[in-house]
Amino acid sequence: MRVYCSTHVPSYLTLSILAPPGLAEAASKFHKRPHDFVFGNEIDTHQETRLKLVKRTGAPKELAGFFYIIFTGAVDPLSGLAIARHPRGATHNEDCDVIACVVGWSIHARPGQAKFLFHSGVNGNDHPVWLVNRADRPGSAVSGIPQPGSYTHFHWITRGNTDPRADTVPPTCDQQDAAQLQSAGAANTVCPGWFLQIEAVEEFAFEHGGELIPVRPMTDNASHLNLLTNYAVVPGIDATR
Repeated sequence: MRVYCSTHVPSYLTLSILAPPGLAEAASKFHKRPHDFVFGNEIDTHQETRLKLVKRTGAPKELAGFFYIIFTGAVDPLSGLAIARHPRGATHNEDCDVIACVVGWSIHARPGQAKFLFHSGVNGNDHPVWLVNRADRPGSAVSGIPQPGSYTHFHWITRGNTDPRADTVPPTCDQQDAAQLQSAGAANTVCPGWFLQIEAVEEFAFEHGGELIPVRPMTDNASHLNLLTNYAVVPGIDATR
């Protein structure tokens, strides 16, 4: 049985069975205008955003869009919430042009730069961890956390993206996933990307990095947190300046 992605459709209207009339047409528009921005890496299997530029300079200004999830059919025994995770893309038969993806979060993002540290921790392989400043600091290579707002997640871009900064991406940052960043020796490299603020629109237990994180409709500062602003001295990793 063929099902379709809920692209541009409120999550509470999404069905897990055959899509209603008209939804097939919406599905064919995944990553198409106006939500056609791509980072050029693994996040594109579960994000859909539109890019706004600064009119005078053409520089990136902001992103707005969605994070998608799929439900696993299991229930978290602690929270009692249905377990969901991000779809992994066509190579895993989890393409949002084909399956019934659900909008889990809305996204608002601001451009910036961060220093890659690592991605493997006590819970396994998780979101890559990035070093940033709390506020913009003159002379620093990395950005401050955008304010006002609640920007708790940073994601890098590659050269295969639709960001005006694509040509500035260092070779070690031009990787498809966090494991490749680490294996390519990107630790201590400053990469361009986006600070994301996410607002949950569904209630579920998010499965990621060896953890189940309860998510409820509100600003979500827990499920994708990957910023570090201060740390003990780590061999091979410099300060932000």
